[in-house]
Amino acid sequence: MKHSYDWNSGFNYGGNQYYGNDAASQQYLDNIMKTEAAKRTIRSLGVYTGLALLGYIVFQNGLYILFELLGLMKNYTSNPVYQCAMDIVFTILGLFLPFVIFGTLATRRNKKYLKENGIPEFIDPMGLNKPKSTLDFILAVISGMGFCMLANLATSYITVFMSLFGFELSSPDINMPEGVTGIFINVLRVSIVAALTEELSLRGYVMGNLRYFGDKFAITAAAVVFAFMHGNLVQAPFALIAGFALGYFSIKTGSIWTGIAIHALNNLLSLVVTYSIDFLGEDLANTVYTYVIYALIIGGLICFFFFKKRTSDVGFYAPKIRLSQKGKYKAFFLNPAMLLALAYMIYVTSQYVTRG
Repeated sequence: MKHSYDWNSGFNYGGNQYYGNDAASQQYLDNIMKTEAAKRTIRSLGVYTGLALLGYIVFQNGLYILFELLGLMKNYTSNPVYQCAMDIVFTILGLFLPFVIFGTLATRRNKKYLKENGIPEFIDPMGLNKPKSTLDFILAVISGMGFCMLANLATSYITVFMSLFGFELSSPDINMPEGVTGIFINVLRVSIVAALTEELSLRGYVMGNLRYFGDKFAITAAAVVFAFMHGNLVQAPFALIAGFALGYFSIKTGSIWTGIAIHALNNLLSLVVTYSIDFLGEDLANTVYTYVIYALIIGGLICFFFFKKRTSDVGFYAPKIRLSQKGKYKAFFLNPAMLLALAYMIYVTSQYVTRG
């Protein structure tokens, strides 16, 4: 809807005229201008996030090509230990570095918006401070693990549901290194490096900068981007559901370390289950894993009940701007950089869906 203001004739919004000679009209004009400023900033943050995703795509593929030219990829497919070590490099340089670059630019853009509109910087985008309460942190981590297990179940149901219509879902094959050195490097890659880089990128730079425009909006936007980044329908539904939990508990405890801990433990559990198949056999390992899933779900729900009671006074920030949730999502996602990045990731996702 077009609007304009002329100090002689007043403010025109959607065909209605509001004259600037009284406090109410001036307040209305200020609200509109603040809304437009917020929309422009959200759009800019969306562009920077889209550029970070495109950087992730370009950096990852570029590193593969560079390492191939240097002869460093010869052992990649045949040596699982070497593959894990290389994946750590790819994750840090290919994923985290683009988000550091464009996330830093997004933070600067946010600071400009806050300064121009007289808004104090009361939110730390990265949230790297310690959790407010150790007990709340523990309850949140157990609760978060429970939600991750629910996400695993939901993903299983989606896979089965898709198979009923003749679609088979798959994900990239990952070699599992053996031996003490191999297992150590794999744990480092999956549980430590992946958890740190993904949480700092998504719950830090993306969610952290969006929080000034509403915590619920920030959690959802970061979770959606997190899901698309996984590039397949086996992991994406899990990432979406888990992303909501990771954002929620990070904000509620006042620290991104909560999300990192949940993410790291979930990834570690997946490795333990995978390696246990060699020792227990597939049937027994799956049986034990099923019991673990339901135990964590029950324990997580119990802990979540107490966590909710203890953090009932910690609300979600909602700014007083006349911009709907729909308007925020449109501003964040409907820009060329973001649309191009998401289109590529949808294409990659489609490669892991086959018709039986």
